Amino acid sequence: MTGPELLTLVLATTGPEVPQGGGWEPKDYLQLITAATAFVALFVSYFVSSRTLKASMANTEASVWQKANEVEMSAIQEQLDRFFGPVMQMSEVNRLLSRDLRARQPDSRRFLLLESLFDREWLNKLPKGEQALVAEIAANAQSLRGFIEKNAKMVNAKVQPYLSRVATHYRILELAYEGKLGDHAKPFVDLYVFPVQIDEVLSLEVKRLERRKELLRSNPGKPVPPVEELVIPNQLKLKEWPKPPRDFRPELNVSTTEQ
Repeated sequence: MTGPELLTLVLATTGPEVPQGGGWEPKDYLQLITAATAFVALFVSYFVSSRTLKASMANTEASVWQKANEVEMSAIQEQLDRFFGPVMQMSEVNRLLSRDLRARQPDSRRFLLLESLFDREWLNKLPKGEQALVAEIAANAQSLRGFIEKNAKMVNAKVQPYLSRVATHYRILELAYEGKLGDHAKPFVDLYVFPVQIDEVLSLEVKRLERRKELLRSNPGKPVPPVEELVIPNQLKLKEWPKPPRDFRPELNVSTTEQ
C-alpha cells in the first residue's frame, strides 16, 4: 500500500475527507497531523493516567498499612510500658527483699516466708530490721496484687492464669502476715506457694512482643505475617488447681423454664 493510499485510509476514519481526485492540499495534511496529534495525546493521557492511578492506589494502600502497623506498635508499647515494665520491676524488688530475709535465717536453705508467717512467735522474735523487711514484703505483695488486678486485662490470655496464681499467692501472704489464717501452715503452703514459672513466662511474652514490634517497625507500609502465638513449654505449665467433686443440688440450680 502506497503512502497516499495509507493516508486516504487513515483520513477516512480519523481525518478530513480525502479528495476524490487524489489531490492533496496543504490544509488536508494539516488536518491529518491534527488528528494524529489528538490520537497520540489521548493515548499518552490514558497511559499517564493509568500509571498515576496505580501509583495513587499503591500509595493509599501503603498509607493504610503504615497506619495499621503504627497502631499495633503503639498497643504493644503500651503493654510493655504500662504492664510488663512495672510488674517486673516491682516483682524484682520483692524478690531481692525476700532473698535478703531468707539469707538472714539460720535455716535459709529451707526457709519459706509464707510458712513462717503462721508462726507468730517467729515473727515477734525477729530483730526490728527483719520485721521491717517482712512488713515491706507484705506491703509490696498488696501493691503487686492490686496492680495485677487492675491491669492484667491488657495481657495475653495464656499469661492470665499465671498472674491469677501470683495474685492469689500474694493475697494469702497478706492474710498470713495479718494473722487471719490461724496457725496451721501446711494446708495453705501446699496450695498457695509462689508459682516460680511466672518469671520465665513473662520473659517469653516480652520477647514475643519485642519481636512483633521489630517486625512492624522494619516493614512500614507493608502487610506483615499474622501475630506469632505465645508458646509455653511443658516444663513451665501450671499444676492443675484442685477441683473437689460436688454433689448435685437441684435447689441451687436456677430453672430456665417458666413455672
